[in-house]
Amino acid sequence: MSLWYDSLGMALYDCGDNTAEKAKCILAYLSMPVPRSWWEAALQTGDVRNWASVLIDLQLELSKSIDLPEKPSASLLVALAFIDDDEPQKSSGRFESIASNYTPDEYFARAKTVLAKRPELARVGDLIEKAMEQEDQ
Repeated sequence: MSLWYDSLGMALYDCGDNTAEKAKCILAYLSMPVPRSWWEAALQTGDVRNWASVLIDLQLELSKSIDLPEKPSASLLVALAFIDDDEPQKSSGRFESIASNYTPDEYFARAKTVLAKRPELARVGDLIEKAMEQEDQ
């Protein structure tokens, strides 16, 4: 699919059975510029078909990797691509870095803040969920 996707696959393979490391990897990769370009294009075109299944697969993998009270929404995962906006570089690095010291809770809290500031991203999440529902039919 892309270099980003191949790199994610190798990074997840390198995590082995370490579920916490897998979750961190997925969250960092979803915070990178490549998914951001997908969602920015989706905002303009309304088309999410090329990326919906990737996001849903990662959503399922996240749910298996860390104990969450509920499955993270597609909108929340879309917002991850924007969490480094307006965020000064900290000692823990940027969210998009696998080497950052952020916890999954910090990723999700920041993504919720982004969604509050950018409600149009929730629209992309809704489009993804609808696309996957249509695919299941």
